[in-house]
Amino acid sequence: MKNQQEAVLAALLNTAVDAIIVMDSVGIIRIVNSAMERMFGFSEADVVGQNVAMLMPSPDREQHDGYLSKYRKGGQRNIIGIGREVNGRRKNGTVFPLHLAVSELTYDGEVLFTGILRDITDLKKAQTDLAAMNTVLEQRVEERTQQLREAQSELVKKEKLATLGQVAGGIAHEIRNPLNAVKTSAYFLQHAKALTTEKLNEHLQRIDRQVSVIDNVISALTDVVRMPTPQCMACSLRQLVTDAIDASSLSSSIVIDNRIDETLPPVYVDQNQVPIALQNLIRNARDAMPSGGQLTFDAQIAGCAAGDNQASDTAGSGQGNGGTRSGREKVTISITDTGRGIEPERLVQIMEPFFSTKARGMGLGLAITKAIIEKNGGSIGVTSEPGRGTTFRVTLPVSDENASGQGG
Repeated sequence: MKNQQEAVLAALLNTAVDAIIVMDSVGIIRIVNSAMERMFGFSEADVVGQNVAMLMPSPDREQHDGYLSKYRKGGQRNIIGIGREVNGRRKNGTVFPLHLAVSELTYDGEVLFTGILRDITDLKKAQTDLAAMNTVLEQRVEERTQQLREAQSELVKKEKLATLGQVAGGIAHEIRNPLNAVKTSAYFLQHAKALTTEKLNEHLQRIDRQVSVIDNVISALTDVVRMPTPQCMACSLRQLVTDAIDASSLSSSIVIDNRIDETLPPVYVDQNQVPIALQNLIRNARDAMPSGGQLTFDAQIAGCAAGDNQASDTAGSGQGNGGTRSGREKVTISITDTGRGIEPERLVQIMEPFFSTKARGMGLGLAITKAIIEKNGGSIGVTSEPGRGTTFRVTLPVSDENASGQGG
């Protein structure tokens, strides 16, 4: 029975993942396991009978015998029964971090010490990487916070949003969840005792993804309030719509019916900004028809009576780059889908910042669209019937070169 127990203990010793060293009271090594040989690069024959200080870098190597002497004389403990991080020295001279736990035992009347050593190189690297990532994260958050402050200031000045409280509440809602995910992963990485490479990469990638989510929220908000002054020119309406359709990656299950007449007069807009607004509307229609459907585009000259001009120009007055828009004819584009539609109580809110009917939407797409259209001297409206579809109507000014004689 005794021989069997000794065989089991020997097997446990040599199959242990951590290095195990048994030494006497003056530091002479008696027993080592296979993990110690792999960890330090020394063979059993190299170390048994030698002072354990050979496995330590300076100055620990020179001081170790003094530690043992103090312990034998007065019981002063540095590591024994405590455990702490130390450095080890391999056969090739490289130094690496270890966690060392030392226990004391008496065998056949002799005092022995058992040291269990774990290589924590990967853990220390993870901590260093985490600290570096935290530094970068703090810098990015500070940069984005400053941009947010500037954006909020511009929002107040330009009255792009109803109230600053609405913006702050929306931002807090969009940022809180990814920040919580970052905090959870950071806490795990800081406190994990046996961190695998897979777990390290999983949590670092999660932090990177959530930082990107925060970055996208702030970037989208900045797009709303820092939109440059439109550089308006005469643009073919049909071409603007056709290009927006081509850029929107619609599936073959969506049938396009483009009824916009090529003979319509050109509109007076920024050729870079307005396509962004049109693409947002097309993508919204696409998302409302996940199983496919029909997307219809139509346009016609809007009325040009004095009262109509005043009403249709209210939303965009003073926002464009083409001077006063009164007196310009208007073209109204309709974009109609056969999707699920929008409930009446939500319809009045869909162009408000941070309001979204999508599970993963930020609620800034239509706010950006509205800002672009109004800045280009136009207006936007929407009608919808749940279960049947939605129509967005965008009214844009006609170029002066073609305004005369085109009324209708």
